[in-house]
Amino acid sequence: MTDIQIAFIQTLQTEAAWLEAPMRVFSFLGEPEFYLLVIPLLYWCWDTRLGLRLALLMGITGGLNEALKVAFHLPRPYWVSPEVRALETHPSFGLPSAHAQGSVVLWGLIAADARSRWVWVFAAGMVFFIGASRVFLGVHYPTDLLAGWATGVVVLLGFLALEKPVGRRVAALPLSGQVLAAFIGSLALALASFGALAALGDWEVPASWAAGALERSGEAIDPLDVRDAIMASGLFFGFAAGAAANRHPGSMCAAGNGSVRLFRYAFGILVAGAIWYGLGLFVPADPPAATYALQYLRAAVAGAWISFGAPAFFARFGPGA
Repeated sequence: MTDIQIAFIQTLQTEAAWLEAPMRVFSFLGEPEFYLLVIPLLYWCWDTRLGLRLALLMGITGGLNEALKVAFHLPRPYWVSPEVRALETHPSFGLPSAHAQGSVVLWGLIAADARSRWVWVFAAGMVFFIGASRVFLGVHYPTDLLAGWATGVVVLLGFLALEKPVGRRVAALPLSGQVLAAFIGSLALALASFGALAALGDWEVPASWAAGALERSGEAIDPLDVRDAIMASGLFFGFAAGAAANRHPGSMCAAGNGSVRLFRYAFGILVAGAIWYGLGLFVPADPPAATYALQYLRAAVAGAWISFGAPAFFARFGPGA
């Protein structure tokens, strides 16, 4: 089965080399950086509730994906096959595909909210091409996509079934209780990955995987590092806690002409980037406890800026405030 999938990837890369540029574009549409551009746009300027739902759901699916990757601990194609070109690279395990899982969740929720047949068609196309791009670029097997799509559907359906009853209970809590609930939820996401790590016991990444990945991409792998799970849990907490405290929903783009709204969005994104990359300078490589704590902190601060800080800032200091 693996040999067939590798032959399929090799054929794609050889016979359809002209697809490399568009596949890179579709791959970017499944990256966390893209989500961090789209979710603030929705939350600040379009539909605060939809933006909040997407942010929480992406945090949930991101944390679960990292835990599942560790639990299955399967390699990426370019790690094990010299026939596969590493047109992109990633240090984590391959199954399930985070791009496939995340695209189902993001575009599925948008389509479910829009309730339009054409939005569903567009969403299905996006999900397919984002997933296909990862196979073409050599970072996933087709089975990784199937697992990611299936997991994304389960996560999305579970979220849609539970968001109202859970949301009502959380909304009935005082602000301190809502913040505590967000923190507990974020810890659960992080602990899922640590639990998966513990279940591996003494298992180690095969030396052939590490050597193959380094030889074909020039980049080392570290699939047992759970910093991405910590990032997802921190963003979940920061966004949820900030949204609970936000008293200015929609204030970012509630007033002003198009240029004013564009400036507000650009300023908000620049500050979020400054928080993320600025605090990232203080994240050490060792010891792991300090690394994880600071990674969680910077993700939480960035999430809180998006859901609380930016709307409060422009409500207080923006034009017409």
